[in-house]
Amino acid sequence: MSSTVVNTPGYYYAISYWLSAFVMVIVEGRGKKDWWKYLYSVLSFISIFLVMFFTDGIKQIFFIPLMLCVFGLMLLYIKMAGELSWRETGFFCAKAFISAEFAASLCWQIIYFYTGDFPAVESGNMKQLIWSCVHMVLIYAVIYAIIYFIERYLKKDIEELQITRREMIVACIVTAIVYGISNLSYVDANSLFSGGTAMDIFIIRTLADLSGMAVLYAYHIQVKEIQLRFEKDTLRNIMNMQYSNYKLSKESIDIVNQKYHDLKHQINLLKSGADSEKSGEYLAQMEREIKIYETQNKTGNKVLDTILTSKSMHCQRHGIELKFIGEGQLLNFMEDMDISALFGNMLDNAIESVVKIKEREKRLIALHVIQDRQFIRIRTENYCEEDIQFQDGLPITTKADKRFHGYGMKSMKKIVEKYGGSVVAGKTDNWFELKILIPMKR
Repeated sequence: MSSTVVNTPGYYYAISYWLSAFVMVIVEGRGKKDWWKYLYSVLSFISIFLVMFFTDGIKQIFFIPLMLCVFGLMLLYIKMAGELSWRETGFFCAKAFISAEFAASLCWQIIYFYTGDFPAVESGNMKQLIWSCVHMVLIYAVIYAIIYFIERYLKKDIEELQITRREMIVACIVTAIVYGISNLSYVDANSLFSGGTAMDIFIIRTLADLSGMAVLYAYHIQVKEIQLRFEKDTLRNIMNMQYSNYKLSKESIDIVNQKYHDLKHQINLLKSGADSEKSGEYLAQMEREIKIYETQNKTGNKVLDTILTSKSMHCQRHGIELKFIGEGQLLNFMEDMDISALFGNMLDNAIESVVKIKEREKRLIALHVIQDRQFIRIRTENYCEEDIQFQDGLPITTKADKRFHGYGMKSMKKIVEKYGGSVVAGKTDNWFELKILIPMKR
């Protein structure tokens, strides 16, 4: 085998860079797959390919600016087509860059091993050229299929990986170090990370890139595990908080109920001794008002009764009209903590939305709990003037730091899925609607 070191052709790298970025976009990207996203993909491929093809064999002094340009093109493609934040874009672009380096290096090393003579491959021999292209397609297909399934597996159990600035910077630093080590042989043949033959140099480069991939994927797993633990603790705290609020409200409402019952008996006693018709009418009016209080929020489920009473008092203070239609006894098979967390979060979200509306006549919330064949349908409706974004049928938070927001909806989804149900939301004509479907327990 010849010891002449001929570097991997630019078009090998161009295709590899674009494929890595494309995998990140289709796995981690958000939003709908509109036509302009496909346009971004085409323009990105053309840009990267032209840059790498026409600068192939460029002098070393221009090499680093060239690679920064390619990294920037990948970064822009992932950002625009993936609709990710800049922190997430930088993190996934770093992974994509090292994956592309590994794929191109391994592909060219395999071709060298079986061909053994680079000039024969690059001399213009059509048969050799076709063979090398077919080889490249097959190797890239296998490598990127593996990368795709690894990325899909890492995305399991987590809707959205939240990347901090520190995590993005760490990924970029690792990428820069690995890239420098893997290409050091082409700068200084006598360096610590060089080899005596072309195959040695290619092996060092491939192993360095593979090690970089391993480090970045291990870091990805660590970030994911930390976020999963944080989400688990947060959801548990939300459920405990809602349940604590329920118990506190129940104690307060029980005290009020006891006072009302005492007052009812006192009114009856006063009516029997009333010395005028006007006094009797006044006491009768008080009794009717008490009976109205006694008949409201008697849904058939004590937990739901308490939550509705507590939220109704809050709504009255803020000029919000809250209506309930349905049968609370349908929920009796659910655990008290689940009922308190589910309906507490549903009503809290609705109240938070309508309280921002200036016109009080538009502050409307309706809650429905009805049976539909063998299912329980739970639905909240509220007037909403906000611009809400949806992902997979659920609203997503638009607040800057998503790590600390949106857990109320996640908590509801987790509870509904616990009972084999589903949840979906939508907005039509300024009316926000959250629909839950739970199979009835036999």
